[in-house]
Amino acid sequence: MRRYTVEVGGRVRVLDVDELTFDRFRVVVDGQDLEVRLRRAEDVAEAVISPEIVPHTPATPFRPLPAAALPELRSTAPPPLATPPPLPGEDVADVRAPMPGGIVAVRVTAGDLVTRGQVIVELEAMKMLNSVRSPRDGRIGQVHVTAGESVGFGHVLATFAPGAP
Repeated sequence: MRRYTVEVGGRVRVLDVDELTFDRFRVVVDGQDLEVRLRRAEDVAEAVISPEIVPHTPATPFRPLPAAALPELRSTAPPPLATPPPLPGEDVADVRAPMPGGIVAVRVTAGDLVTRGQVIVELEAMKMLNSVRSPRDGRIGQVHVTAGESVGFGHVLATFAPGAP
């Protein structure tokens, strides 16, 4: 239903119009219910939208855009993948970020002795707190991150000291 405010003979009236069919309407004027029928087709607004499939014909040939109208395309190689996680028993020199995120806490300092599975860093990624654990027993040689820092996938978080633990 649509509402129209019109002025007729200097008097303002409110019309409520409800379309019943393409040429019949229910109109309420000052509380009086009327059914109105349009007499001529040109009184009806044409609002029909119908999709149409137009097959390709020689009369409408395909015309590609000129090269100047196309954006410049550049070939870029994806960044190299980080080194894969170590196999059990493999000697590892670095502790790397398993995903991009923000460092929430660093649980070790340089010189600390750690055991396999001990939490090295707490990393927030996608609103989840993740514990990055030591892949082996050893001594931490250097910590490369601080709390509040953002890191990417494969970023070196800590390095083990060379030699025996």
